[in-house]
Amino acid sequence: MRPVTTDPEAFKQGLAGVFDRAAESYDNVGVDYFTAFGRRLVALAGLRPGDVVLDAGCGRGAATFPAAEAVGERGRVEAIDLAPAMVTLTAAAAPPNVTVAVGDAEAPSFDPGTFDAVLSAFVIFMLPDPLGALRRYKALLRDGGTVALSQFPGVPPGKWAEVGGVVGRYLGGGPGMPRADASPVGTPERLADALREAGFADVRQETEQFDIEFRDLDQWWAWAWSQGQRGALERVPADRLDDLKADLYDLLGAGVPEGEPVRLTQPVTFTVARA
Repeated sequence: MRPVTTDPEAFKQGLAGVFDRAAESYDNVGVDYFTAFGRRLVALAGLRPGDVVLDAGCGRGAATFPAAEAVGERGRVEAIDLAPAMVTLTAAAAPPNVTVAVGDAEAPSFDPGTFDAVLSAFVIFMLPDPLGALRRYKALLRDGGTVALSQFPGVPPGKWAEVGGVVGRYLGGGPGMPRADASPVGTPERLADALREAGFADVRQETEQFDIEFRDLDQWWAWAWSQGQRGALERVPADRLDDLKADLYDLLGAGVPEGEPVRLTQPVTFTVARA
């Protein structure tokens, strides 16, 4: 994903602002979304008791907290995020073996060879220099250490694939959330190639389908504002938001019987490699 501004640092700070504003409700609207993906990422990473782990771009701890449980009291998790509000809220909920701090997932400031594993959930494709980040992750890992990453391999199927186009018709000016597939690592195949270029070996990938259920369209709308999609919604002129919401409700509610939940099938690709 190339930044939508020519200044990578300005882009990252703008992105941090979006997630700052989303932090209070992020992964906290009653939908098991990033939490489910984080648990699976940690399981595939194969963490062991006593491991020292970096969670780069930790958000509200979807991968951080399962990692802390996996490494146990003898292990440690260092969690960083560029959005200060995310850090504050995650730190408040963190167990004793987790440290949460403001930090750049593209260039974590730790000594080489510090970690047994680096986790990064739905972050690598948002970085202006993803290959540089992967090289830094490799340097941070001990010999034989593990990197585990998650990404969306494409848009969800069916009517969900049309959401972006509907929102796009309403967008005003200014930068928004870049598209994941525009990143140099925005597809599983490109990410695997980049990991090998960065010096990683034994690259393994698997794509899984997750069934997400929204109680109703109002819960979906609250959820849309609680995560990265907020970056696009904030660009919609205020006097057009109600029209956008109505169009999206018409799209996503079509064929859903009254009183029935709204269901989304979300594909996620998990990539694990060895330093």
